[in-house]
This record gives sequence, structure tokens and C-alpha cells, in this order.
Amino acid sequence: MKSNQKGFNLPSLVAISAGGAVSGVVTTIMLATQATGPSAWMSYCIAVLIGGILRVLPVIFFAGMFRYKGGNYTLVTASLGELAGGIYALWWLPMFVSRGVAASAMGQYLNSLFPQLDANLAGVLITTLIFIINLFGLNFMVKVQRKLTALSALALIVFAIAGMGHLSPNALAVSSADYYPGGTLGMITAVTLVIQATSAPSLVCGFSWQAENPKRNIPLAILISNGIILLLYGVVAFVCGNIEGAAELFGKPLTAYASRMFPGILFAIFVFAGPFMTLFVSMNSGMASVSAPVIGAIHNGWLPKSLGNTNKHGVPWKIYTLMWLICVVPLLLNVSLKTFTAYTVITQRISGMLLLISAFTFPNRFQDRWEAAPFHMPKPVYYTLLCVIGVIELATLFLSVRNVSSAVFYGNLILVAVLAVYAFFRYRNGKTTVHMELE
Repeated sequence: MKSNQKGFNLPSLVAISAGGAVSGVVTTIMLATQATGPSAWMSYCIAVLIGGILRVLPVIFFAGMFRYKGGNYTLVTASLGELAGGIYALWWLPMFVSRGVAASAMGQYLNSLFPQLDANLAGVLITTLIFIINLFGLNFMVKVQRKLTALSALALIVFAIAGMGHLSPNALAVSSADYYPGGTLGMITAVTLVIQATSAPSLVCGFSWQAENPKRNIPLAILISNGIILLLYGVVAFVCGNIEGAAELFGKPLTAYASRMFPGILFAIFVFAGPFMTLFVSMNSGMASVSAPVIGAIHNGWLPKSLGNTNKHGVPWKIYTLMWLICVVPLLLNVSLKTFTAYTVITQRISGMLLLISAFTFPNRFQDRWEAAPFHMPKPVYYTLLCVIGVIELATLFLSVRNVSSAVFYGNLILVAVLAVYAFFRYRNGKTTVHMELE
């Protein structure tokens, strides 16, 4: 992707990184409280530490060694070879579907404020606005992102402060069995359900080429964002799990809790600045960050190169248009995207395994870079951590498979196989010309 943008500084990168994940607590709080009740905040903290830091160590270390285009596609290609990189990029394609779920949720939040407004139509209009913002280039998108991320974070902080005045007497009774209504299994289930959202800060690696001092600032942005997310997720989930009468709200969205705290116009302001805006900023930065590996693969011939055509702002408008269509067409047809997203679970998990396998090669394959990188550690410690991550990835894959139907499981396998076979034959038939922008 060509770019004439100014380098993004650390605050801008944090806005992109944190903004991409701040919606996680909004979209998953009903799942976490339903699974583990008052201890939901613990599940979020564990998920951030595992999903936001441990599982993305490969990205943190690679971003500390190189300035590069193509996001995780380039990471896998540089580490494991051209075919592995192509397969990774094609396995990443189903991630586009996840954007549509946020579009649907935004429409529903607006509908809760304005019942006369059709939720699906509202989702279409807001998604179109985000699409237009992104068509004006990364610099314009980031200007919008910085302001709106701060607004959404502030709204969640206000929610947390207000909720502290409504806590039940047993809010800190962490030694009580009643604090864990689902037991150990409930806690594990809650972590599994929310962990995917916590890896979103790592997608800022897709902006390495446009960042100031990327080898320092990209890893720092991921770590700082995770600190912000850990605090926001933990405190908001603590309030939701432990306010007076919380038990009857478990399994319900954040607005159900907010309606008890904010009267009249204050409730409307919170819904707009909080749940709605967190989804908005997640989608706003997501168009560029989620598409980065695919765009890198397009330039190398894994998909038709015409898909990577850019407008005068350097924006790959065809890919953005495809993402916009994936979001809005189901809304216009009144089709639920949740069914489709179930068929992306295994591709997401296996993609994570490829990143992990790549990470095992870093210290030896890039020995000089590894030693000079601002973020590295003794090899025995590093490899031990990678083994721990491997166990976590396998466990998460098992739990993900365990929670889907047989039809969805086999559908996932077919999708994984078809995309891998497509990549193999395109590579074998000489359709690809791999060149990485890596320095």
C-alpha cells in the first residue's frame, strides 16, 4: 500500500490499538457474567494477560525487530516461507465477517435510543460513514480515532465510577463459593468466550510502516493498550458482576446495567458515548488493521492484484468496499452474521498457531535483529513462554471446537482446507511473486 502519510506517534498508535479492543467488554459482558457471575472481572483480567500479552508475544517481538508492511502475513512469510505466509493470509480472510457483527450491534444500540429507527438501517448508515472516513486515508482515520477512543474510554470510566456507588455488600467476597456460580468450568468458559477480543491491540502491527520509530512504538503501543484494556475491562466487569441485584442482570448487555445507574438523558448520553462509540472506534481502525495481511498477500499474488488498487489517498478501496459489503448486505437482507462468524473459529485458532510456530524461529533466523531489538529476553525464558502459549492455544482450540455443533465444526474444517488448497495451487502454478517490504 503506498502511503504519503506522516508517521504516527505513540499516542496515535495507542488510540488505534486500544480503540480496536475497547469494544470487547461491551460485546462480551453478557457472556462473561452468564458464565461466571460476580467473578467475571477475573475472567477478563486473565483473558487480557493471556490473550492480549502472552498470545501476541510473536507479534511484539517481530515488531521490535523490523519495520514492515503486510502485518502478520509478512511475519509468517519471513519466518516460515512463502507458502505458509500465503495460507496464513487466506485463513485471515474470514476475519472480515467479524466486522459485520459490530455493525449490527451499533444499529441495535441506536434503536434502543430511538425506537422509531430501524436497527438494521442504522447499522448500514453508520458502517457506511466509517467506510467513507477510511476512504480519506490513514491520517484522517487516525485523527477521528484519537478523539473518539478518548470519548469512549471516558464513558466507560464514568460508568465504573457510578457503579461503585451501587455495589452489593458481598462485592469483594472472593473466597465465597457464591462468587463463582459456574465453578472452575464457568471461569474457564468465560475466559474462552472473551479472550479473542483481547488480542485486538496487536493488530496495530499493520501500521508498522507508517509509524514513527516502529520498532519501539509498535510493541509499546500494544503493551500500553493492554494496560488500559486490563483496567477498563476489569473495573467495568467488576461493577457489572457486583452491583446490587446483579444476579438478575447476568447474561444481559451493558445497557441493562446502565439503565439502573443513569436516569433519562444521562442514560442516552452513556449509550451513545459508551457502547455505541466503542464499537464505532473498533470498526474505524479495523478496516485498515484487519485488512493489512490480506493487502500484503494481494501485492504478492495470492489473490488477484487488481483487488489492491488504491485511490488518491493510498487507500485499497476495493478491499474496503468488500469489507463494507460483508457488513451491510446481511443487514439489508435481515440475515444474522452470528451464524457466519461461527464458521471462522477454527481459522482464527489455527492462524494463531502459525504465528506461534513462526516465533520459535526468531532468535536463530534473525539473530542480529533479535539481539539488537528493544524487546527480547534470554532464549530459555523465551522458549518456555512459547511452550506455555502453545498449551494455551491448543486448549483454546479444544474449547472452541467443544462449544460448536458438528455442522459448524465440519464447516470450519472445509473452510480451512479450501483456503489452504487454493493457496497451494496458486503458489504451485506460479501465480505468486513474493516480495516483502521489510527493513
